[in-house]
Amino acid sequence: MRLDNPVLVRWEFASEERLAKRNAIFRALVEGDNPEDIAFAAVAEARPARLLDVGCGPGELTERFARELGVEVRAVDISPRMVELTRARGIEAQLADAEELPFADGEFDCVFAGWVLYHVPKLEQAIAECARVLPPGGRLVAATHSIENVSELWELIGCDEPRTPLSFDRSNGTTLLGRRFSKVEQRDLEAQLVFPDSESIRTFVASTIDRAHYAVQVPEINEPFRATARHTVFIAER
Repeated sequence: MRLDNPVLVRWEFASEERLAKRNAIFRALVEGDNPEDIAFAAVAEARPARLLDVGCGPGELTERFARELGVEVRAVDISPRMVELTRARGIEAQLADAEELPFADGEFDCVFAGWVLYHVPKLEQAIAECARVLPPGGRLVAATHSIENVSELWELIGCDEPRTPLSFDRSNGTTLLGRRFSKVEQRDLEAQLVFPDSESIRTFVASTIDRAHYAVQVPEINEPFRATARHTVFIAER
């Protein structure tokens, strides 16, 4: 199952329930470097005056950028529901595709693309668009997870179905971004997700995009189970 399939992406993000459940479980159970915090810090380092959030989702991080950094934030998403939720947070958000951003050249100091580029069919075009709306010296912060993310969890369940490689991850992100940006830094992160019981594992698995059907195979556990969250934050300077 390809995560850049437009039909799948529009279906998955037509509502927020599954995404909200995944995010809530991750934030509650993560120990160590939270990749959201690392991505937030990478944006903060740039001290932007104007920030664009591409693929903003429900706008949680978008709102945090505006509130904690005092930056002027614009947001885009292809999901009407995600745009609605982001607007409800007081953020100026609009329907738009990452492959064709409705903004002028060099309009933003920083672009944030958090866990979204692997959903874009025309990935290189989207990267080019992110670069276009930045001035020389502008920064793109792009986050993704690894195909090996929480691999221990899938081993526990006995999932032998191979995952389709992500179109944008730690194995190719530096190369792809390097075609449009003069400097790319790759920050690979590992943290632990500590599941206290079987029900928390079932809930998490059932909220995943491509492996929800494996929730029925979660075994009973008698002690907390640890799985490694593997994410990467790229910092690209134009």
